[in-house]
Amino acid sequence: MGEVEILESVRKALETVEQHADKILQRWYSTYTNARMEGLNSLFKAARARAKGYRNTGTFITMIYLIASSVGDIQKSI
Repeated sequence: MGEVEILESVRKALETVEQHADKILQRWYSTYTNARMEGLNSLFKAARARAKGYRNTGTFITMIYLIASSVGDIQKSI
């Protein structure tokens, strides 16, 4: 690889970082981690499995609330 090719790769990488700088910073300061998102995904899959046989999405949403939130949170919303 020549010197020009290396510099071109670096220039392209810097342009990509500049284009996505706001999203990079947003992710850096976010409290969400991949582990937390994977945990939520598994909860949603469990809700989908429990809601099988029902005919509307309202049941699916209700199951997500029942599985993912604590009882105290549900009582506060009523």
